[in-house]
Amino acid sequence: MNAHNRQFKTTCQVAALLMAATALAGCASQTDPKLLRLTESTLDIRAMQTRTFAAESEDAILAATAAALQDMEYNIDQIEAPLGVISASKVSDADSTSEFATRLLLDLLCGCGGSQFAADKHVITITTVVLPSLAVQGEFVTRITIQQITYDKQARITSRSAIDDPDAYQRIFEKLSKSLFIEVNHNA
Repeated sequence: MNAHNRQFKTTCQVAALLMAATALAGCASQTDPKLLRLTESTLDIRAMQTRTFAAESEDAILAATAAALQDMEYNIDQIEAPLGVISASKVSDADSTSEFATRLLLDLLCGCGGSQFAADKHVITITTVVLPSLAVQGEFVTRITIQQITYDKQARITSRSAIDDPDAYQRIFEKLSKSLFIEVNHNA
C-alpha cells in the first residue's frame, strides 16, 4: 500500500470516528421533563372538548354523532368507524355588511380593488373521536375539536383557528346527548 492510500485510509477513519462521536453526543442529550408536560390551559381545553357517554357500543355513539351533526347542518365528510372518527364541515358566507361597505368605499375612492382580498367564506370543521373508556366498561370517551378556516375571494386561506368557546362545545354535547338518547330508545 502506498503512502497516499494510507493517508486517505487514516483520514477516512478519523472522519468516521468524528461522525460517530457527534452522533452519540446528540443521542446523549437530556430532554427537560417540563417540555413534555401538558400546560394547565391545554388540560382545560381538553376537558372542555371531552365527555363520557354510556352506550351499548361505539357504533351507537358514532350514529348519534352523525345524526346530531347533520341536524346542525354539517355535512359528514368522513367516517372511519374502526377508528371511531367522524369529520364534518359546514361552509358559511363570511361577508358582513360592515366589511362590504368598507370594501365598496375603498373601491370607489382609490380603485384599489379591495374586494378581492375580502373574506369570502368560513369553513368550520368538527372532528369527533370516540374511544372506549379505560375506566368503566360500557362507557365511551368522546372528544370533539372545532376548527375554522377563512378564505378570501381568491380562495386563499386568510386565517385558521381552533375554536375554544366553551358554549360551542356545550351546545354540541347537549345535542349529542339528546341524539344518543333518541338512538338508544329507538333501537330498544
